[in-house]
Amino acid sequence: MDHVQATAPSHSDPGDFAAEEARIKKANPNYLGVFLVLAVLTAIEIALTTLFENTIGRVPILLALTVAKALLVVLYYMHLKFDNKIYSWFFGGAVFAFALPFVIALVFLLAPPELLPVREALGGGGGGGEAAARPTRNPNAGPPMALEMDSGDYFFKPDSFSPNSGQVVRLTLANSGSVEHNFTLPDVTKDKAAEPWKDPNLTTTVVAKALPGVSGKGTFTAPAPGEYVFYCSIPGHAELGMHGTLVVK
Repeated sequence: MDHVQATAPSHSDPGDFAAEEARIKKANPNYLGVFLVLAVLTAIEIALTTLFENTIGRVPILLALTVAKALLVVLYYMHLKFDNKIYSWFFGGAVFAFALPFVIALVFLLAPPELLPVREALGGGGGGGEAAARPTRNPNAGPPMALEMDSGDYFFKPDSFSPNSGQVVRLTLANSGSVEHNFTLPDVTKDKAAEPWKDPNLTTTVVAKALPGVSGKGTFTAPAPGEYVFYCSIPGHAELGMHGTLVVK
């Protein structure tokens, strides 16, 4: 009697790890090459953030590099390239689902719409009367200023500095005191507010704050030319002498 050998029906099981390993072995992916490509893309990202730190045009490039790196990791190190196609469909569908809001967010980032409160603050927005001119960046602002300032009980050192109008100031506030301190800047000049900590209606910005024994960091853009009083806004500190002068050129 002839023996008939039963053959198992062929099928595609997404969880067939043995089949996946066979596909990976057959493809023989160059993981070292992928690693080198990831290293090059990372080096480009570092160069862009270092050399073009104030250029908004770098944002879409950095986003594209991030997506490219993520795809390489998913395709090779997570083996999506060698997996069953059903996983590719799921992954592709998720990417498509996020594509539209990503594009919309990118458009708003590169060309943000003018908000009504901003127009009103500049004198426009249908309030009747002549619209104020939109401030422009000072072409002579220069590169960002790195400022290291010591704060203690109760002083700033240095207690004055002079950036150019429109210049970016990167402040490192070191706290050598025993209590928390901060660096606060009002939006009006010294002739309008010689002691801004006494006026609760002023608009102020806490640029940096630091707990005792540590440093805090913050960034601000120097306002229009004039003298401004910066101070520590923690109650009682400015009255004890914790304030200084910002002279904007």
